Amino acid sequence: MSASVLSSWDINQLLPVDALGVSLNGTAGDHHRFTINMQEKEMQAIENQLPDVTIEEPGQHPAPALLTSTNDENMIVARPIDHELFPAANGFALPLTHQGSTFGTFFLLTDTGQNEPIEVFSDKTLWAWFSDVLSSLFYNTWNHHQHIEKEQFFNLYETISSSLCYAGDLQELLTAIISIIVAEISSEEGSIMLYNDETNELEFFSAIGETGEGLIQCHFPADQGIAGKTLQDGTPIVVNDVTKCPYFYNKISDSTNNFPYQSILAAPIILGEEKVGVIEAINKIGKDGFDEKDKRMMVAISDEVGLAVKNARMFEYVVDSYCKIRRGEMSCKGCVRPLRSWTPCAKQLGLLM
Repeated sequence: MSASVLSSWDINQLLPVDALGVSLNGTAGDHHRFTINMQEKEMQAIENQLPDVTIEEPGQHPAPALLTSTNDENMIVARPIDHELFPAANGFALPLTHQGSTFGTFFLLTDTGQNEPIEVFSDKTLWAWFSDVLSSLFYNTWNHHQHIEKEQFFNLYETISSSLCYAGDLQELLTAIISIIVAEISSEEGSIMLYNDETNELEFFSAIGETGEGLIQCHFPADQGIAGKTLQDGTPIVVNDVTKCPYFYNKISDSTNNFPYQSILAAPIILGEEKVGVIEAINKIGKDGFDEKDKRMMVAISDEVGLAVKNARMFEYVVDSYCKIRRGEMSCKGCVRPLRSWTPCAKQLGLLM
């Protein structure tokens, strides 16, 4: 869901408030937060306290939580029945529900220096109506957004699956995949690096874009840079301003004639406990930078890349053992019994161009 659902509102005309926020639960157990004049970390701090105060009764609307700012800029969260103890309450957090299940939270804050304290918490009819209206609005919008995103993911998987069927070898396959990523995520460049556990290095195996060809076979320590960080931590990383990133690896920039790196989205390629490599998208096209949707898409693709690399390596090892050990052949040239099912052999037979 785009933040424009909130940002298009003129909150000073709609309500006497100064900040709004919405936190919606994702299908993967994650949270998606959209705000106006409110920090995400502030929303998260409030959410951590909500289970203690928003006690739901069967058949009843979940009660909102009172929010009261303190002098040290912290937030006190209290139950509605305690509203008399907090006469200066200047906001609330309202659970959003659909068919008895909570799918998010709506936040509203006023500026205690300019607006009167909110005094509606004792009126259950009012906040029950408000809860129904907001829940319906955000559920329909969120459900539509997730449906569109699922379609995009399905189309992406279908495209990558087609590449898996037609690619001639691993290099060709990964180049096709990174091309799809760059187009789907709308980035200027992309690359796939594979991990060498013997040298503890990451090597550019496939890359596209202005500097792509120059990066192939370049390698660097696997604990350096954004790629090294995501591989070591095993989690994706979004950096929308590399100048503020403490682990941006300048030596890669130097080797690409000072290509103007602006933003990087990196995801580790890991199968079980095995580190396979890193997949990156470089410089998001547009002013907003990489977002959570881009990150989820990259993580999903990285799993497919990991399986492709593992299967290719396993097949290459088996055939390599067959050719070199059992047959005594050291190269495809002159082989009188090529395996039609293996890419190098198929190319030798002229079955692949």
